[in-house]
Amino acid sequence: MAETMRAARIHGAGELRIDEVPRPEPGAGQVLIRIRACGVCPSDVRSYSGERKSSQYPRGVGHEWTGDVVALGAGAEGFAVGDRVAPDWRVICGRCYYCRRGIFNYCQNLAGGQVRGGFAEYGVAPTTNLRRIPDNVSYQAACFTEPLACCQNGISKNGIRFGDDVVIVGAGQIGLMHLQLARHLGGRVIVCDTLEARLRMAEELGAHDTVNAAAGDAVERVKALTESRGANAVIVAVGAPPAIELGLQVAGICASVNLFAGTYPPATIPLDPNLIHYKQLSVVGSHDFAPHDFTTALKLIATGVVQVEPLISHVLPLEETEKAFRMVAERQGLKLMVTMPDPA
Repeated sequence: MAETMRAARIHGAGELRIDEVPRPEPGAGQVLIRIRACGVCPSDVRSYSGERKSSQYPRGVGHEWTGDVVALGAGAEGFAVGDRVAPDWRVICGRCYYCRRGIFNYCQNLAGGQVRGGFAEYGVAPTTNLRRIPDNVSYQAACFTEPLACCQNGISKNGIRFGDDVVIVGAGQIGLMHLQLARHLGGRVIVCDTLEARLRMAEELGAHDTVNAAAGDAVERVKALTESRGANAVIVAVGAPPAIELGLQVAGICASVNLFAGTYPPATIPLDPNLIHYKQLSVVGSHDFAPHDFTTALKLIATGVVQVEPLISHVLPLEETEKAFRMVAERQGLKLMVTMPDPA
């Protein structure tokens, strides 16, 4: 009889259970990993809430995970039992049109099911997609590798230079990582949010100025902080129409505006094209990450360039995965982590 494990699986909108399921076996070139921690991503929550439709139930989720190698599949090389690892879930083909152009985050042949795990006791991943976790990085900190890789890909679109005024709209965990990246790139960083507690965290992590968007005219206050010019670069780190509108309004002449976050449910915003035309704005989007972003993100965590431990507000056991999802949906805390029990 095959060995089993516990895994959190979505059975429908608003319905998540801890199931007893067969433990995965590593295939050729894969390893079996005892999962230690998994971060809760808003995309996981959208699958749970029903905002992101799925025709496949029950469904396992969770892609920000880390753990220990416990077994090797046939031909698995470069790793050993006991290695602490962070798997990159994006298994690219390397040969499609976009991969050949180096746009790996749009690979047309992503290998679904190659990296399994997340909110479960065990997962599998190919050795080609593993990164060793440095000794000074905890399992929970290493769970930020994937979202930080996305931030790194996104902020690269802004072209931030030394001395640029950078406005970040949204001080959740994503906005707070963007804040630290922007500072490292030499930006003077202004963070906007509607929650005072998140603005205080932004100050602790190095924001030069903060603006509470719920307390008056945020546009005028940003202008007052930038000699009436507005920002050179704007990162909209929350997917809400008011945040996008604010980001466009605070942008100065020749600014770049990165719409980093997806908007759910899909929405539209009123837009005067003259705003973009006469300010000569560059409005860009960003999505996911490339393999080297994943590698670099873990290095940024290990060297302390980006501090992620302060972003962890709650740590819950596997049994309380549904509670963690509800908390994220209700904007409670910052980053929620789910941890697995120690091996018996």
